This record gives sequence, C-alpha cells and structure tokens, in this order.
Amino acid sequence: MAEQTSPQTSPRRSGGLVSTLTVELHSHYAIRLWEGRNRSDEKDNKEYRHKIPGMPEAIARAGYAGRDAAAGNPYGDEFLVNLEEAIRLATKKVEEQVRIIAKITAAIPAGITISDVTSSEPLNLDVFSRSPLGYRCVWLLVHYDQLALKAFGAFHYGLINRSQRDQFLETGSKAVRVVYGLIQNYLSMPVTYEDIRNKTARGLAAIKRLGEPDPAVMSGEKRSSFSPLTADTSEDN
Repeated sequence: MAEQTSPQTSPRRSGGLVSTLTVELHSHYAIRLWEGRNRSDEKDNKEYRHKIPGMPEAIARAGYAGRDAAAGNPYGDEFLVNLEEAIRLATKKVEEQVRIIAKITAAIPAGITISDVTSSEPLNLDVFSRSPLGYRCVWLLVHYDQLALKAFGAFHYGLINRSQRDQFLETGSKAVRVVYGLIQNYLSMPVTYEDIRNKTARGLAAIKRLGEPDPAVMSGEKRSSFSPLTADTSEDN
C-alpha cells in the first residue's frame, strides 16, 4: 500500500534565531574603556574629570537610535549615519597603529620567536546589542585591546620606548573616546519625518531643541547602511 500523508494546513516555520556573543578583553586599558568613568567633582579631587561613557551605555544608546530610526525619526537616521562614519574612521586609526607596531616587531633578528601577549585572566563579557552599530562599537574596542597588547609587548622586549608605547595607547584610546563622545550626545525625541516636513508641534519642538535635520537625510540621499527601512524614508526619495 502506498504511504499517505495528511496535507499541511499551514506552512511550517522554524523557531526564532538565537545567538550569543562573548568578548574577551586582556588589557587594563581596554577594560577601563569598557567600564567608562564617572564624573569627578572638584570638591573631592584635585583635578576635575569629565564623565566617559562605558561600552554598555554606548550599546544602549546605539539601540535607542536604531529604535527611533525604525519609527521614522530623522534624527535617529542622522545619528546612525554619523555613528557609522565615526566608527569607520576610529577603526581605521586603530588599525593603522597596529600595522605600525607590526612593522616594528617584524624587524627582530631571524631565529627569534615572540609569542602574542595575552592576559593570564582575561575579562570575559557576554554582549547583546539591539543595533548592529552597537556591535561595531564592540569590534572597535577589541581592536584597541589588541593594539594595547602589541604596544606592551613591543615595549617589554625593547622594540619601542616608553614614550612610543604611551603614544600608541593614547592614539587608540582617543579614537574610541571620539565615538563615545558622539554617542553620549544623542538625544531621543518622539518625532517623525512627516512632523518635520509639516512643521507640526512635535516637529517644531524637535527643531528648536536639535536643529534642522540634515537635508540629505530628509531626502533619503544619505542613510546608514544599518538604518532600518521605513515608509517614511522610502517614499518618493
């Protein structure tokens, strides 16, 4: 007898996609940038220090901007454009420093082998971001962690001096802090493209607080490659 199967009443669907990501940081410099720094008051400290946001805050704010952009907020879209470019430039800067150190360490005499520097007890962190650009921020910090390890290794073996080591560390750290500074200044307001175009009360309030959105963003000419598609940004652009 031929085998019979009952017809499917509805198409089968797979479950939701899941994934986990763990980051391993080895240098104290990268760990401090992950954690950030609270603002210090002049009363308690000889020198006033501004707050530096940590990576968790950076990831969260990138997620807020992605949420706003998905809701048709032009300021969210504009921020994603600027953040993507800032991360690209910062990553390029850090990678340039890594290449410079690589050239220096490549000049060691033949017959000498130096292993990569690692921590005996690295910091392991589980990471989740609602925005792809949040993860790009994490990649940037991991690049900096590798730069720090290579700088300390080159200094340890006498390939660079202390001043050179500190310059490598500061150049990479500054690149990360520039991205943090951009993220720290993002302000979320409930407004849409139509609010701006039609000068509604919400639109006028947003313009007064945040200024006019970039015309290239408003027209759809300029968009982050990670911006979500919405009706507001796809119509007649």
